[in-house]
Amino acid sequence: MILGSMFRGNFAPMDLLYPSDPEYKKLNQEVSDLAHKLRENLSPENQSVLDKMLRKIYTAQCIECESYFCFALAAGMQLQAEVQHQLKYLGEKDA
Repeated sequence: MILGSMFRGNFAPMDLLYPSDPEYKKLNQEVSDLAHKLRENLSPENQSVLDKMLRKIYTAQCIECESYFCFALAAGMQLQAEVQHQLKYLGEKDA
């Protein structure tokens, strides 16, 4: 049950889902391949800088995705409330 999982702090969609879009998988593989090629030509110090940069990019993307998720969820809840309001209004109008 989602509500129970959320209450216990066990609901993390980013940990539960892995996009199945072939383009997503292809792009991730390309990024990984490019980072590996770049690492081969870098000093250990610069490899560390590259790793830090990639971690920061991934963290920023997660924050961005979280913002989209929260906005979409809130918009969906607002839509549901508006639909319920309209249904109630129509029901009262017909009575």
